[in-house]
Amino acid sequence: MASHLGKKIQAAVLASSLLLPASGAFANDWSKSQSRTKGTVIGAVAGALLGGKKGAIVGAAVGNGVQYARHKTTRHKRHYKYVYRNGHYYRHYY
Repeated sequence: MASHLGKKIQAAVLASSLLLPASGAFANDWSKSQSRTKGTVIGAVAGALLGGKKGAIVGAAVGNGVQYARHKTTRHKRHYKYVYRNGHYYRHYY
């Protein structure tokens, strides 16, 4: 009987947590260097939980590398495009 009550309490806590606004998810204003730093820290913590001291070092390297790759491959959106007309390329703003 107690386990049934415990499951109901867990379900109620989970349901109430899903109703809370996820304002932290929309407040991402990290710059690139801070994001790489946070990726390194998150990777180190995850690695430490999984593999101890050596896992922390490997996790930090992987976290930093993932953020480096993300920022290297992401391009900033340009507000113009090139249009080919009469043998020349012209920059067209929109």
